[in-house]
Amino acid sequence: MAVPRELPGNTRGRLVDVLVRLGVGVFAIGLVATVIIIVPFFFGVTEQPTWLNVLAAGGLTIGFGVALIAIVAAVLSPAPVDETEPDDDTGPDDTGPDDDAGPDNDAGPDSAGPDDTEPARRTESTDPTPSGTS
Repeated sequence: MAVPRELPGNTRGRLVDVLVRLGVGVFAIGLVATVIIIVPFFFGVTEQPTWLNVLAAGGLTIGFGVALIAIVAAVLSPAPVDETEPDDDTGPDDTGPDDDAGPDNDAGPDSAGPDDTEPARRTESTDPTPSGTS
């Protein structure tokens, strides 16, 4: 007796994928059966076999229902956790080189760098004429 091996990854996601593909396949079969029923109808053939009508109606509704339920299940299921990514709870990485202190920058740690200066203040015009008038 063969032991089924476990598939790596999210088996619930794989089940949802299989159900969506199954639903789309059944829907496609129903769509083809509907075309087989409708095209001859335009040429005057009104009687079709019952099994073809059942296949058309059942294929469309059951296929659409299975695919829709699988898609809703996929949307409502929690996202899989990737165990290969480390948790980022340590905060920012301060061990790298400082951007302000380079070989060309002789400024010490107490001098003001470009990030430590105040922004330029906006000055109002002293012209008494409002702009836009002549």
